Amino acid sequence: MITKDDFVRIVRDELALPLNGADLEAELDSERVVSWDSLHMMRLVAAVERETGTRIPVGRLLEDRSLRGIYAKVAEA
Repeated sequence: MITKDDFVRIVRDELALPLNGADLEAELDSERVVSWDSLHMMRLVAAVERETGTRIPVGRLLEDRSLRGIYAKVAEA
């Protein structure tokens, strides 16, 4: 299982997005999560899989419009 703090750290460090825990609620196309695209999603999945050793089904993550939604699905994987 991955903690919320670990998830935020991965997003911040691996994707070079200046986020904190409060930013998890932001929509992916908001000003807070600038320039989010499918490449960010793939890099995030690869980083989470590398860190946790758990395979993450990308298709399930594409339904979410916030980092909190993505985190919730990653945490339950």
